[in-house]
Amino acid sequence: MKVGLIGCGRIAHIHMGAYKAINKVKLVAVSDVDINKAKSFAKLYRIDKAFSDYKELFEIKDLDFVDVCTPTSTHELIVCEAAKNGINVLVEKPMGRKSRECERMIQEARKHHTKICVCHNQLFYPHVKYLKSIAESADFNLISFRTSHRENFEWLKAHGLAQPWNINPEHGGILWEVGTHLAYLHLHFLKEIKEVYALGVKAKYSVWDDFMVLLRTSSQQWGIMEISWVAKESEIIYEIVSSEGKRVQTFLPHGYIIERMQYPPANALDVTRNFLTDLKRLYKKWAKFAVDQIKKPPSGHFDLIKSYIESLERDCPPPVTGEDGRNTVKLLECIQESLESKKLAPLNS
Repeated sequence: MKVGLIGCGRIAHIHMGAYKAINKVKLVAVSDVDINKAKSFAKLYRIDKAFSDYKELFEIKDLDFVDVCTPTSTHELIVCEAAKNGINVLVEKPMGRKSRECERMIQEARKHHTKICVCHNQLFYPHVKYLKSIAESADFNLISFRTSHRENFEWLKAHGLAQPWNINPEHGGILWEVGTHLAYLHLHFLKEIKEVYALGVKAKYSVWDDFMVLLRTSSQQWGIMEISWVAKESEIIYEIVSSEGKRVQTFLPHGYIIERMQYPPANALDVTRNFLTDLKRLYKKWAKFAVDQIKKPPSGHFDLIKSYIESLERDCPPPVTGEDGRNTVKLLECIQESLESKKLAPLNS
């Protein structure tokens, strides 16, 4: 299967890790507005062709799909142009900055019979899949899903994990950089989200950098997002809670799972049980940390890309559709609206 890559930044290198592990894929060309970056990327991964204009990729014979790893503001133009040339697309998250942009991409792909897959990679994390299987089990009546993502932007930037433009208002800030992952996860765990209420501050930067979002579904389930880029310590937790008080948490990036009951200790036995649970949590954390020093934790990109390739081969829907990407952007728009207005915002499907 022939693939072309558009955009040679940090995320493109992560995608290449997946392509190198899939035997039936051949990267035939790359493009970047910085031709030197494109040539260096092509040399590093032994790719035959490098262009400065992505449209030159579309002239390659029998190209199966292009992988779009460019800034979000360019997605609509590139995806629509690819569709007009009859080429399938894998596009990085978020699909667009506005839901109407996503809708135009969907319509263009439908018109030319091409398939869009949006890179919602965390859906393919093993621990996220495990949480989902528990949430859907017969003996777990899900009432809430919580995500807490608290990091320090300056630390991330110093370690090459964030870029200066990530706090530029025109790029959407943390809401669109990190919040995209949390938005599609909440849509994955909670069906029919109807209302959104968000409160936050611009504590250090000119974008919302510390905020909380409350989501309510038509069946009275709740979603809670906590997001910060001004935290002193890193904390990334995903949690599901049942009506019986059972809590299941996963801690990123190592992905270890803790299951516990949501009631305070009433006697010595309960205190001991809670102590042992916390001890187990610490053990799992450091055990996973040790393993991850040898083997990096999965990014989800490999399973997503592999599933997309299989969907093209079988002519079936992609693992994450354009509609999924659009719905995620709609939720982000709703959160943005609530943050700005400080009012409840309805989410229209």
